[in-house]
Amino acid sequence: MSKITGKSKLAKAVEPTENNEKLDLVKASKKATLKAYRLYPDDIDRLKKVTAIMNQASHRNISETAAIRALIVLGSKTTGEKLIKALRETI
Repeated sequence: MSKITGKSKLAKAVEPTENNEKLDLVKASKKATLKAYRLYPDDIDRLKKVTAIMNQASHRNISETAAIRALIVLGSKTTGEKLIKALRETI
């Protein structure tokens, strides 16, 4: 009979190995960056109207910050000419 030498396959599989590979299984959450803007009273009134319209169409309360985020997304999907036209209306 021969004597078994060395480790079994199971022992080798379970044995911890030094692996410096970084696994991105869970993505880090986005951190909000605080940014302050100065708005004229007319702009604040417009923002409140937009937020009120969004709240009427939604089943949950939407904050002014969420409304601003939605407006940024809409702005990124439109053309530069339309944005310039809207900017001229505010002046």
